[in-house]
Amino acid sequence: MTEQHTRGRPAVPVAPAEEPGRTGTPPPERGGGALQRALLRFARGLAARPKTVLLVWAVLIALCTPFAFGLTDVLTDQGASKVVPGTSSARAERLTAEAFPHRSQREVVLVLEADRIDRPEVREFLARLDTEIAALRRDGDVERSSSAYTLHRDAAEQFVTRVRAGADAAGDTPAARRAFVDRELAAGRIPAGLAGLARAAADAPDDAALTEAAAAHARTADWSGSPLAVPAEAAARLLAEDGKAALASVSYTDAVGSDPDVDGLRETARELLAETGLASTAEVHVTGELALIHDTYEKAEADNSLMESVAYVIIFVVLLLFFRAVVPAVLTLLVVGLAMNVSQAALYLLGKEVTLTQFTVTIMTFVMLGAGVDYSMLLSSRYRQERIAGRPPREAAVHATVHAGESMLLAAIAVLLAFGATLLSPVDWIPPLGYGGIIGIPIIFAAALTITPCLLVLLGDRFFALGRAPLSDLEHEGAVGRHLRRTAEFARRRKVAIVVVFLVLTAPFAVIVANSRSTADPVALSPATDSREGFATVAERWGDAAVLPTVVVGEADPGVVDGGALTATGREAVAALTDRLAAVDGVASVDSATHPFGARWPDADVAAMPQSLRDDYVAGNGALRFVVALEDDPYSERAVGTVQRVEEVVAAARDEVGALDVGGATQVDLQYGDALTSSFWQMVVLVSVGVFIMLVIALRSLLVPVRLIATIMLSNVWAVGLTVLIFHDWRGEAIIDDLPIFLTVLMMGLGMDYEIFLITRVRDLMRDGLSQEQATLRAVVDTGRVINAAGLVMAGSLGTMVLSSTLMLQQYGTGLGLAVLLDATVIRMLFVPATLLLLRRYNWWMPSLGRRRKALG
Repeated sequence: MTEQHTRGRPAVPVAPAEEPGRTGTPPPERGGGALQRALLRFARGLAARPKTVLLVWAVLIALCTPFAFGLTDVLTDQGASKVVPGTSSARAERLTAEAFPHRSQREVVLVLEADRIDRPEVREFLARLDTEIAALRRDGDVERSSSAYTLHRDAAEQFVTRVRAGADAAGDTPAARRAFVDRELAAGRIPAGLAGLARAAADAPDDAALTEAAAAHARTADWSGSPLAVPAEAAARLLAEDGKAALASVSYTDAVGSDPDVDGLRETARELLAETGLASTAEVHVTGELALIHDTYEKAEADNSLMESVAYVIIFVVLLLFFRAVVPAVLTLLVVGLAMNVSQAALYLLGKEVTLTQFTVTIMTFVMLGAGVDYSMLLSSRYRQERIAGRPPREAAVHATVHAGESMLLAAIAVLLAFGATLLSPVDWIPPLGYGGIIGIPIIFAAALTITPCLLVLLGDRFFALGRAPLSDLEHEGAVGRHLRRTAEFARRRKVAIVVVFLVLTAPFAVIVANSRSTADPVALSPATDSREGFATVAERWGDAAVLPTVVVGEADPGVVDGGALTATGREAVAALTDRLAAVDGVASVDSATHPFGARWPDADVAAMPQSLRDDYVAGNGALRFVVALEDDPYSERAVGTVQRVEEVVAAARDEVGALDVGGATQVDLQYGDALTSSFWQMVVLVSVGVFIMLVIALRSLLVPVRLIATIMLSNVWAVGLTVLIFHDWRGEAIIDDLPIFLTVLMMGLGMDYEIFLITRVRDLMRDGLSQEQATLRAVVDTGRVINAAGLVMAGSLGTMVLSSTLMLQQYGTGLGLAVLLDATVIRMLFVPATLLLLRRYNWWMPSLGRRRKALG
């Protein structure tokens, strides 16, 4: 470093006089607008008390640290529901939770895979599992559980209860009861295979002993060919036909909160495998929609540290290349990191009132990293330019805060509008993604606008220490400056061709986006987890409907249900509706109170149906439940058509059965997609109008805000199209259905940064006397380096989400990274200058509305 640089007075060649802002003396003061005057007063206040400002931040950070560490305590592993309030699926879910809680969304399925499930060790495993779950039932954590073991135990219990009743009627002494059993065996009324169980029933001293005898029989007896009255259809729902898998369901109560201990159940099952000698020949999984979402969030949390570490490395490298000095790179990351601490504390407090997920934290982290570094880069870069122009350090810091602060404020407001729009979505899943930005952006903006200027005032040019000529004119000298000048000149000479080419290239991407098929399928979107492996086993052996069925639920009309059981009229009405549903094209089978396993039961059997089975279809409050198994993948187009036909049949049965609603995975996905489409356009319009009004007020132009919004949409179409090509066409993955809405709304905020950086520089240069063409070409060179570097930082920060094992974050990272890169490079360096040069003085057209104003250009 030269002696002049060491003293903070870089030797800079004097620029031509017709380019204000590049001379060795400061340009004349401009009046600016009300915002700049307010920022000037603010900046002078910071410069007068920099140590006080930093002390306030230090105290705030110290106070926030304990709360920041507690953030994970308020996050849910289940996320917000994708069920849209007010829809049939929402009503079906609510009624299921109230009337059939053991069949609600809080049910998980345990899958046991073994070489043979008819082994004694498997029976012992399921028996011990039931014992463990029984303890959870007593504690109020579990509503109900079922397995092949409980099926045989309940059948054995019914048998011993019946035998003991007969024995008690025959006599009140043990000998008389045993004699009764012997007579029944001799007559063949008790199967020989149940002789031991029948004698145990006769000898049992009390009801508890009867229950123990039934449990012991279910634990030790061979289930294949059992003489007990176990419905074969019921056993087939729990034991795979190939004899190599068994299911057990566990339904949690509301008492355990929003995050049932799925990992605890999984760990218990694996311990039981080892205790029963099955560890080497069997494996166990816990699956179901609740478990799939839980595991996805767990994976996302585990990936977060890797993604954040990589993001910091990428940002640090970009900062080193941008500043060509170590100290500003370290200080910039330090400012962002400290602000992150405050935002996490604020999010912790918010999490006590609203639903937050791990994705909330992930989005906030990477948006704050990108935006915070961008703001600090812009401000410190502007300081360097002011020093090159000849201002002393303190004055340079003040002017940098004023001019960079305006761009930062406008950009931050745009991002806030974008994240704020997510709160208006009718889908509960979307707002948690917005809370992170709403909390993080104001905090990182405040930190960048206060801490960085104070450091510049205190350190002066030492802020750029440990570098190689960091205070030289990096924007205009060297290879980058030459490249930017060539780019600007190319945009001037080929402006029409550039605009035409960009618009033509947009068309195929628009077609790709319009024709893409997206989904909310929790299986397709989940990473490789235990629950996904378990779901694959269930789907292979029992079909998707075993975990993700379509359900028809509703309150029966008077006369259909009486005392928790179907009346004679009710049996006929339910049976008729079941048959009509089963006849719908695309329906594989239908379970109901008259068809508990897909086939009609005689009226006598329906009347004598075990209460545990009846509770699956008829509730004590008169509600009815039908389970519809579809032939196709529940998230396919064919499944959607089938469910729509099911809705028609259900609606036609309104007068016979009652008001029923259709719910389940397919219906939720369909209604969620419809709500997304509707809210997408509402949010885009809201953000567009908000940004338009803000920029009209700030820039005093009508066309610049319109063109800015149009260019953001252009980059979004390109980015979503490329993401679809990468994930769907190349990798064969599903596309998450909220990708376009999230990408578009978020980029409406984040993408404004670079446009605002560029356009405010154009405006300032025109205020200094340059023409539209001169100001545009000059602004491309002045801002090109910081915009490109900021784009690399933002793309690097958001793009690290592709390292996640969660498909949703991979697609978010890819889409946002591509959108930012495209926006900060070819669009901002070519398309925007070309349109500015084409429109010329019309860029700044603004109706006077009777007020006199000085026009730019």
